[in-house]
Amino acid sequence: MSQENFSTNVQGERHSRYSGSVRFFSKERSKLPKWEFYLIILVGFITFVFGFISTAVYFAVMYVSPIVSNLTGFTFLGSRFLLFTLAMITLSGFFLAVYPYSRAVDGNSSLFIILSFIASGIALGVQVYKLAFNGPTWIGLDLLGEHGNTAEMMYLGAVYFVYNLILFVLIYTIMKREFEE
Repeated sequence: MSQENFSTNVQGERHSRYSGSVRFFSKERSKLPKWEFYLIILVGFITFVFGFISTAVYFAVMYVSPIVSNLTGFTFLGSRFLLFTLAMITLSGFFLAVYPYSRAVDGNSSLFIILSFIASGIALGVQVYKLAFNGPTWIGLDLLGEHGNTAEMMYLGAVYFVYNLILFVLIYTIMKREFEE
C-alpha cells in the first residue's frame, strides 16, 4: 500500500499512522521533541513523588503523634487543608507525567493537561486562602497550634507555595501550547 493511500481515505480524513484511528482535523498534531517529552515526564514524576512522600510523612506524623505528644507535650492537630493540598499536588504530578504518553499515542492528551492544571490550581488556591487568613506559618498553625508559629514552618510553607506556583505556570504554558496547535 502506498503512503498516499495509507494517510488519507476516500473522504479526505486523516488516518494516524500508528493507531489506525481516524483524524477529523485537517492537520496532524506535531509530536513533542524528545527532550521536552522526557522533561515533562521527569517534572511530573518528581512532582508525584514529592506529593506522595509529603502525604506519607503527614500520615506518619499523625500516626506517631500520640507518642510525640506524651514525650514532648506538643499536640498535633489534623490539617484538612494541608492534606488536600498534598493530594492535589500528587494528582497534578500524576496527570502531568501521563500527558506526554497520551500525546505520543494520539490519545486525549488535552484531558490530562487540563486535569493537571485544575489540580495544581486548586492546591495553589488553598495555599493562597490559608496564607491570606493565617499568614506564612499556616502549616505550623494547622499542625501544632500556637507552637507551630515558627520560622521553620514559614520556610516549609514557602517551599510548597513556590514549588506549586512554578508548577502551575509550567502546566499553564504547556496547556496553552496544546490548544494553540
